[in-house]
Amino acid sequence: MRPYGYDKEDEIVDEEAAIIRELARRLLQEKESMRSCVADLRDRGVLTSAGNQWTQNSMKRIMVNPRLAGRKIQRGEVVPAPWKPILDIADHEALVALLDDPSRKQGPSSKDPKYLLSGGKLACGRELPDSDGDGTHLCGKTLYTQPSSAGTRGYVCRKASPSYGCGRLRIAAGPLEEEVTTRVLARLASPKVRERLATAVGVAAGGKESVEEAITAIKGRVSEAREEYVTRGISMATLKAIENRANTEIQQLNEQLEQQRRLKELPATTADGLAEWWVDAPLERRRDLIGLVLDKVIVKPASVRGSSGLDKDRLEFVWK
Repeated sequence: MRPYGYDKEDEIVDEEAAIIRELARRLLQEKESMRSCVADLRDRGVLTSAGNQWTQNSMKRIMVNPRLAGRKIQRGEVVPAPWKPILDIADHEALVALLDDPSRKQGPSSKDPKYLLSGGKLACGRELPDSDGDGTHLCGKTLYTQPSSAGTRGYVCRKASPSYGCGRLRIAAGPLEEEVTTRVLARLASPKVRERLATAVGVAAGGKESVEEAITAIKGRVSEAREEYVTRGISMATLKAIENRANTEIQQLNEQLEQQRRLKELPATTADGLAEWWVDAPLERRRDLIGLVLDKVIVKPASVRGSSGLDKDRLEFVWK
């Protein structure tokens, strides 16, 4: 794949170079955030050299590339390169310092408000027009946590990073979380669900060893493939394909182990026992319980704007 701003002959692509210079100005001089810049590029239909929409990761990768300043990395050192620069060295070094600043990567404060349904459990249910104008489709993007200007906890569909949704839906966290809790515990009151859960806990008690053995076998397969590559028995492309497939399989098996852990740590599989446990359970354990039975909740737009209560008709539960 060719680098953004240059063609395959290392000649500058004027339209892309203009975007790079624009981004450098907005980030350095106008102090604009990467999130805002990415949202603007996506709104304008500007694509990367691979034909993809911009993300904050792709923007950083492009903007810190020494190629933009007419440089390259050789034997671990930045040295002059034969192609023409798009940015001068001073501006590019300032960009690298800005985008590599560790303070930009700080995690949330321990004093930040806690949210029960973060992590992909909520999806935007606003209907949007199809590109051909003949119908509609659901936005479907994940809702993210965001307090209101008054500090009220809430979940929103973000137009910018990381979801790039419609940006036109919000729901208060408190009433929603109470409703989800009520419905999850009510679902667990079902004898059939409790029976399935109890069976799963029993299966989990003896399933860890078999999953770990499978992971060990996959890693052994990869090691054998690497030895074959060293002896020229297989190509690099074949080795990469084996490694990629193995990584996918290991990720899936690790998810199984995590689900088994959640099941084994449940204190009870009776409705009353789970409800009593819920009262004092830490947030992460509550999320674990929700994840056992709930895939996601699709949140639809409010029928009456500014309503203080929860309109339950806005919620569509997708159970496992």
